[in-house]
Amino acid sequence: MFLKRLEIIGFKSFAERIGVDFVPGVTAVVGPNGSGKSNITDAIRWVLGEQSAKSLRGAKMEDVIFAGSDSRKPLNFAEVTLILDNSKGLFPLDYTEISVTRRVFRSGESIYLLNRQQCRLKDITDVFMDSGLGKEAFSIISQGRVDEILNSRPEDRRNIFDEAAGVLKYRTRKRKAEHKLFETSDNLDRVLDILKELDIRIEPLKEQAEAAKKHAEISGDVREADILLLNYDARKLHEKLREKLIAVEKQRAEKEVLAEAIEKNEVESSAIKKLLDQQEEKFESLQQKLVQVSAETEKWEGRRLLSVEKERNASLQIERVQTEFTSAKAEQADLEEKIKESYNNVTVLNKEYEEVKAEIKDTSQMLTRSVKETEHEIEELKSSYIDGLNEEATIRNELKHIEERLLGEKTSSQKINEQTVSLRNRLEALNADKKLKVQALDRIKKSAKEASKNYTNDAIELKKHEDDLRSKQELLQKAHNKQHEMQGRLRALQSLEADFSGFYSGVKEVLVAREAGKLVGIEGAVAELITVENDYVKAVETALGGAMQHIVTSSEVNARKAIGYLKTQNKGRATFLPLDVMRSRKIQQSTIQTIAQHPEFVGIADGLIRVEPTYKIIAENLLGNVLVASSLAGASAIAKALNYRYRVVTLDGDIVNAGGSLTGGGAQGRSSVFSRRAELETLTKQVEQMSASIERGNKSISDTKLKVAEYMQNVEHFRKQSEALQLEMATAEADVRECDMAIHTVKSELEAVEIGRIGAETAGSELMDKKNELETAHATLKKTLESLQAEITKLERLARDWRNEEAALTAQLTELRERAAILREQLSYQNRAITDMEASNQASIDKMNLLQQELEYLTDEEREHVTAEEIAAQIERSAKDKQQIEKSIAEVRKSRSEIVVQKIIKKHIYANCAIMQRN
Repeated sequence: MFLKRLEIIGFKSFAERIGVDFVPGVTAVVGPNGSGKSNITDAIRWVLGEQSAKSLRGAKMEDVIFAGSDSRKPLNFAEVTLILDNSKGLFPLDYTEISVTRRVFRSGESIYLLNRQQCRLKDITDVFMDSGLGKEAFSIISQGRVDEILNSRPEDRRNIFDEAAGVLKYRTRKRKAEHKLFETSDNLDRVLDILKELDIRIEPLKEQAEAAKKHAEISGDVREADILLLNYDARKLHEKLREKLIAVEKQRAEKEVLAEAIEKNEVESSAIKKLLDQQEEKFESLQQKLVQVSAETEKWEGRRLLSVEKERNASLQIERVQTEFTSAKAEQADLEEKIKESYNNVTVLNKEYEEVKAEIKDTSQMLTRSVKETEHEIEELKSSYIDGLNEEATIRNELKHIEERLLGEKTSSQKINEQTVSLRNRLEALNADKKLKVQALDRIKKSAKEASKNYTNDAIELKKHEDDLRSKQELLQKAHNKQHEMQGRLRALQSLEADFSGFYSGVKEVLVAREAGKLVGIEGAVAELITVENDYVKAVETALGGAMQHIVTSSEVNARKAIGYLKTQNKGRATFLPLDVMRSRKIQQSTIQTIAQHPEFVGIADGLIRVEPTYKIIAENLLGNVLVASSLAGASAIAKALNYRYRVVTLDGDIVNAGGSLTGGGAQGRSSVFSRRAELETLTKQVEQMSASIERGNKSISDTKLKVAEYMQNVEHFRKQSEALQLEMATAEADVRECDMAIHTVKSELEAVEIGRIGAETAGSELMDKKNELETAHATLKKTLESLQAEITKLERLARDWRNEEAALTAQLTELRERAAILREQLSYQNRAITDMEASNQASIDKMNLLQQELEYLTDEEREHVTAEEIAAQIERSAKDKQQIEKSIAEVRKSRSEIVVQKIIKKHIYANCAIMQRN
């Protein structure tokens, strides 16, 4: 026994499907505490049938289903599959590989599968019994299990020792056998009780049997007296019957003449009735059409008046809306022109206002500045100028130092570039070597994949053919069982047929005497001479009734001899049908034509059977005047159409007797002679077909066994090939890993060199950036120094001219402030005017949109409006249609009156014929 694979999904911590392969040797699962190692052992115990949730470290069985986490939703089921190798046949199953699956849902439903076929837990327990593998077996020891075994009671430890020693299976079988023996003993006690009860009932039954024999003797005497009385009555009745037959033949001829006249009148009356119905339908249709045309005319008249009024109102509305729209459009254009002009004015005023504010600010600054402050500012600017000169000297020194460092970085970059080229050449060589090895590995993987694919495909085919072989063997076994069952039934039917089972005692004795040669001229019972299809068996059985067991003889003399034989032997009674005496009793062809088109009519009973020409007269005598219908309702309709003169039988065996009485009900389940013969023929054919099917099944099983053997050889070949390729693939992968390590080393060196190069380039770039910054700062500083020098000169000049310009600046500031106030007031006024005009403009636009929508609505309504001329034309057409319909109604009324007169005349003639026929 070899554990090959464990597949888990949804069990405890295993949210996704995982598979654990157990290769030859020792397989260990390692990991930190809480990583789920023990869940693997729990999964094996659970799939083998563990029913205690506590043993699986849970409160209830639902706890074994993955309950979800922060990033995953909970699952609805848990499933574990255990795959075992049975190539040595340790398990009592005809499979080289066994898979055991257990699946549980949150609803509590649990399913066990053995080789993907649903089974019971007991089946799995029986398979693994005494194999060392089970939920409580010694081969599975969980955490704490050793202490539990050592500390348990001796009787509990005995189960483990029994399992290891291989006696647990026999101990279990012993318990089952003892239980069966106990049940058998109880059954024997019950049988003895029944026998004791039957012994008590024997004596009363003996007395009843003696009374029954005495009754049979007395009944025989009464039967003989009845026969003598019936013979006497029959002779008297035969004489009366002969007289009546002469009178009946005379009346029959008159009746046929009258029947022909009645049939002719019925045909003409049906035609008149059909024509009258057509005229009635036409009259009703014209009446409905007249009402519709009248209503249509009134509707169009109303629409004409409404259309005239709508046209007048629509014209006035369109004219009003167009006038208002033109006025609103002109007003909106005027407002937009004014708004545009106001915006231009605001732009000019804003610009002028900003300029005045700037002048006010400059003038205010000039006035607030004093001579002393100006001199102080001049000193500060001179100090800044000197600091700028010192900073300029510092920048020149830094620029010189940076140029020296840039020269050193350039030399270092040249060395790094040479080292980078050498490493890249080495990396290219390693990559080329790796490419060759990867190509070789890909070829090996491709071959391994192809071998694995072939192995998988052939394994699947092997499994499919094994399943096919098993199913064919099961079907063949079922076919053998069915064949034995059918053969037993066939022998039973043949025995019944040979013993004439189902026939009355007198009929049976005559047939047995015929077989023994004691009687001659016996053709057979009616049931033996007639063959009936399955669809008509019930109908023919019902039609024949007791006549099925009448015996057909070649002559009346032979019939009398057979009756004498029955009397002499005291073997019962029978009815005989001599061929030289029997006469046909057929229904007239004209009567058949009357009901031939009825949908429920099936046929005449003698036409639904198969019989040899010699016995055709018997069939016509017994069945020639019996009609067959498909249902009881149809039988009643057919009997009514024939004035209840004939018997009508349904396919279900119900009867409408002559005169109108009904006979029917459920069958009592007794098989008739017809049914037995039909079953015998069908069963004989089925036995032959079953034998042919079994022969084909044996051939198919042989072919399938050859295919299974072929695929088993292929699977073994591809398995060995796959293992060899796996070894080659492992070697090639090791070579590729070595190349990867060498490439990784070179790449690491190249990355280090690249980091140095990037560092050098970064340092050079930073130095260049700093140099550019210093040069830019130097140029900026020079400009700043020049600006400071100009500002100092300006302030010195301003200090000299300050007292002369102070009065002029004060007057200028006052004038600028007045100008700013005027401009601010003008801006406020223009903004208010713009706001008012924009509101008026938006109101004009909204009004134009509403008028435009109203105009479009009125235009569409006028376009869709039906003109008065169209309505007048429609009214005129409706009036013409109304006149035409009224004319057609008058013609139909006239035609209907004529047909009614004809119908009354025909009805009178038909009544006279019927009266004559009854008389």
